[in-house]
Amino acid sequence: MWLSEDDRRSLVHIERSRRTTQEQAQRARIVLLSETNNAAWVGRELGVTTATVRKWCARYEAGGAAALADLPRTGRPATTSAGMNDSIQRLMLSPPPASGWTTRAIAEALEISQTAASRALRRSFTWPPDRPPHPLSIVEGPLVLARVVVDLPLRLLVFHEPATPLVSWRKGSPDRPRAVAESIRTTLSAHHALNLSGIASTDLTQRMRDNVDGLDADIPQGRTARVLVDAAAPPALLRGLERSVRFEIHTVPTDLWVAQVEAILALLDPRQSSELLVLEARVREWAIDPAAAFAWRRLARSARNTPRSDRQSTDHPPPFSASVLEALRASITSGEFQAGQRIAETPLARRLGVSRGPIRDALNILAEDGLVELEPHRGAYIPIPTRTDVYDTYTARGPLGALLFRRLASGDVGRLKPLEAGLADIVEYARAGDIAGAGEADIRWQDTAAALANAPRIEKMFARLSLQLRMFLSILGLDYAYAAGDIVEENSALLRAMQDRDSDEVTQLWRRKVDKAVAYMVEQLAELDME
Repeated sequence: MWLSEDDRRSLVHIERSRRTTQEQAQRARIVLLSETNNAAWVGRELGVTTATVRKWCARYEAGGAAALADLPRTGRPATTSAGMNDSIQRLMLSPPPASGWTTRAIAEALEISQTAASRALRRSFTWPPDRPPHPLSIVEGPLVLARVVVDLPLRLLVFHEPATPLVSWRKGSPDRPRAVAESIRTTLSAHHALNLSGIASTDLTQRMRDNVDGLDADIPQGRTARVLVDAAAPPALLRGLERSVRFEIHTVPTDLWVAQVEAILALLDPRQSSELLVLEARVREWAIDPAAAFAWRRLARSARNTPRSDRQSTDHPPPFSASVLEALRASITSGEFQAGQRIAETPLARRLGVSRGPIRDALNILAEDGLVELEPHRGAYIPIPTRTDVYDTYTARGPLGALLFRRLASGDVGRLKPLEAGLADIVEYARAGDIAGAGEADIRWQDTAAALANAPRIEKMFARLSLQLRMFLSILGLDYAYAAGDIVEENSALLRAMQDRDSDEVTQLWRRKVDKAVAYMVEQLAELDME
């Protein structure tokens, strides 16, 4: 390749200029070396391929020094930083793939490169170095997350020390399960699901007061609560919290609320990992239809008088195995595992931050629920559903549901209020044309009816069949709902019959509903290549 003196002078200037990008400087270097050396030697010298050397030499010969600059990018315009951050935070509230919301999964969901996804994820959830340090940066830890409230503009996290100290504790230990980081990201992103339009300001203030009511009772005796609260929270609420000598109130700038991930992870007691996975599942379940604020508490109200302070949340304190059970059950019924996939205990225990004991306990219960199969010397597997399995599930739900609905029709009409609220949810999904949402709301409506019937054994069997149904739908890719409008009509008729205390009419309506669902399922199964 021949270069004139002006060419060399121009290329050397590009190579040495501080305003030149590293890529352009490398390209100028390629052209300079190619004047007296072959492409193979230049490639070895600069650590690039021969094809790259030839490409930039050809571009230079065709267009001169200007051709060494990057060409205008094609495709979609670059997404703004704020818009990308918002998209990633909202994505945390969606059901993740089996591996979680990794950068690869985020890239596929948002149709961006994995590098861009990694950069945006880091930027969205990292505390900026040019801002004052995080309020808990001086705390040594470990801490336990005891309460979460999301009711804009109120966002609140409450921490306290664990009941028993850790033998070996190192703040910011890098061996935190990756899944726990996703749990914190999901929790901090929960506000994206809220829509407070139409709520009067007085009602909203009262609702926020209700959500912080009893906070002092949730903190074990002799411990100080460290409260992180959004700086945009109403001043009156903040003053009320500050009156308690047991609270350390730390306000967090509104724009940095989601940027607390690393600061929180550095302080969390690793023994709480499985509980945080359950919290993550509850946030996502709430985000589907956030009719009210999100409020989660770890401790029972009796904690004030209980020395053993690590009692768990209001829904009957779950030990680690129960927390793992709930997290696994949600993963299976949402389709995160594939049919026939083996569930390896050791990697799962590592991911959830627990020993293999709670994993085995959970798998044994899931086997009883019909959600996994246990084989001697081989372990646990996700079952491969057959047509018969799907038919059997509906066949069993039919008579059980009839018993439950008849029982409701013969009882107190006042206890049907939750079914009225559940029906309103289905109506909203139908209006929005969301058939999948209406189908899931219908299953929840039926499970609510089972819980209200005051028949614990029958309810347990019915709920177990609901879990199996969800698993079959997700694994086989089936649609549960035939038409959202039809579901509204059927459930409205069922509710009226129960309110009229007409047990025979309720039975006929329920059987008709099940028969229609089976017919719709048969039609779909006929299209699948399965036994």
